[in-house]
Amino acid sequence: MRRFLAFFQNLRFKQKLFISYIVVSIIPVLVLGLFSYHQASSLLLQQAKQNLDGAISQIAETINFRAKQHEAIINSITQNVVFKRIFIANDGDFPLLYRDYVDPFFSNILDFNTDILQISVFTDNPSILRGEYILPLGLTNDLPWTSRVAKPKETQWNIRNGKLFATRLFVSDDGVPLGKSPGVLFLSIDADSMFQDLNEIKTNAYGVLILDKQGNPVLSKNFRLAANLSVPSVIPAQLNEKIGSFFMNHTKYMYITEDIPEPGWKLVYFTPKNGISVDAKSIVSATVLITVICLAVLLLIIWMFSNTFVKRIIKLNKKMLIVENGNLKIDVSSQARDEIGQLTNRFGNMLTNINTLIEEVYQSKITQKEAELKALQTQINPHFLYNTLSIINWKALQIDAMEISQLTNTVSRFYRTVLNKGRNFIPVRNELENAKDYMHIQSIMHNYSYDFNCEVEEALMRFDMINLIFQPILENALEHGIDKLRKGSERGRIVLRGYMVGNDLVFSIEDNGPGMTRELADQILMMNTTGYGLKNVHDRIQIRFGQGYGLRIHSELGKGTKVYLNFPAYLAIETPEEPTHKKK
Repeated sequence: MRRFLAFFQNLRFKQKLFISYIVVSIIPVLVLGLFSYHQASSLLLQQAKQNLDGAISQIAETINFRAKQHEAIINSITQNVVFKRIFIANDGDFPLLYRDYVDPFFSNILDFNTDILQISVFTDNPSILRGEYILPLGLTNDLPWTSRVAKPKETQWNIRNGKLFATRLFVSDDGVPLGKSPGVLFLSIDADSMFQDLNEIKTNAYGVLILDKQGNPVLSKNFRLAANLSVPSVIPAQLNEKIGSFFMNHTKYMYITEDIPEPGWKLVYFTPKNGISVDAKSIVSATVLITVICLAVLLLIIWMFSNTFVKRIIKLNKKMLIVENGNLKIDVSSQARDEIGQLTNRFGNMLTNINTLIEEVYQSKITQKEAELKALQTQINPHFLYNTLSIINWKALQIDAMEISQLTNTVSRFYRTVLNKGRNFIPVRNELENAKDYMHIQSIMHNYSYDFNCEVEEALMRFDMINLIFQPILENALEHGIDKLRKGSERGRIVLRGYMVGNDLVFSIEDNGPGMTRELADQILMMNTTGYGLKNVHDRIQIRFGQGYGLRIHSELGKGTKVYLNFPAYLAIETPEEPTHKKK
């Protein structure tokens, strides 16, 4: 079973769908075909039983009619006045009566009824014995039917050696035998002629049984049945219905019973149940034909449905293969609203989003490169710069110009920090030193006209940050803040603060310049505004850390400007090509 399941799972979807449809369709078709065959066979069997029942009923009526004929002959003899005088009252001239009446009467009966083999009257009156028509009663002592001649006015029937015997007592009109010499009428009837219709029942093998009123077998015959069947001893005890069944010798038989009222018999027909001939060829042919047609139609419908379903999946699979090979610009969409259509559209939407993200990342990389290029453009060839500053410092020391020497060292230290050996990341402590050196240089250039304070928590010093972040903001604070103060107004002031908020580093650079409008503050970070380098700083932070980080400007006219910048606390592990970040 596991192997089959594994084999089934590895099949193509179209094959799985086809097999599933076949299994689901064939089962009900086969069940319906078998049910139809069984129902039709049952109907034919029922019809065959009804036909047999009709045939048995007709045979019973025919036997009953023949029995009536013989009964009429018996009545014509036992109720005849002349015969009563002879065999009951012992009255009259017997020789004359026998010659003129008895002998012609019996002869005529034998001549016109060929199935009657013998007519005799058995009596114990020796004076009236004549030929074969009147015989001594003593001859019947060893015959089995003698003991059954008990009821007056009732014919007794028995069969022996293929001959059927009918006997009746001569009785008076009130049913009581008269005289001392009762007579018994005896008719020997050809049983084959009486029961000839039993041989013409159209079944392969069967048996018949005729029972008398006491349930004793009168006749028992087998037609092409096993010779060892003890039919008379088995069947009578099992006859409970008109049409039923019984078991005998491990074989199930069906039986049909029919009454023969005139002699008081019961005709029993029985045959093996599996021997009832039912012509099922037409049923089988029709069932097979209908089943084949249904299966053919189902196969066509299954093929159409499976192709319809799988065709769209194959198409989607091909487009996925194209995407897998690197072509992300294909159109993937479907007008269908089913699950396959939804899957196709969702894949198309996903592809669109991927293209959008790729475009965004690509644009971000371009922006990052441009920002880095702009940062590099502000740098000077370090060797030339350092050599120039060294010469200036040496000349200043020669003429004992200590202030010039100090300024030269500050500029040299500033640019060493800014250049940072070509790395993009720098410890927070070094970036703050860079900011201080820059503001010291600017203070000399501004003739010490402003104050600069740096208030940064010591906990921030162990982290890293992007290089050259504070300088553009401080430059803007000087150019658009301190330098815009009116002469004679308050002294310029710039404060750089740093603190932790959760896992983020937050810095603020505040000046007491004239400030700016809210609209201008919003535009500075949205576009490359001339004179402001803040967008460059903002983009560099977001490219590196995501949209949740960057700059935020708070400013009002006449109340100065405050620039906030935040990024996550992390340590940068520099490599020659690209740094990796280890967040804290």
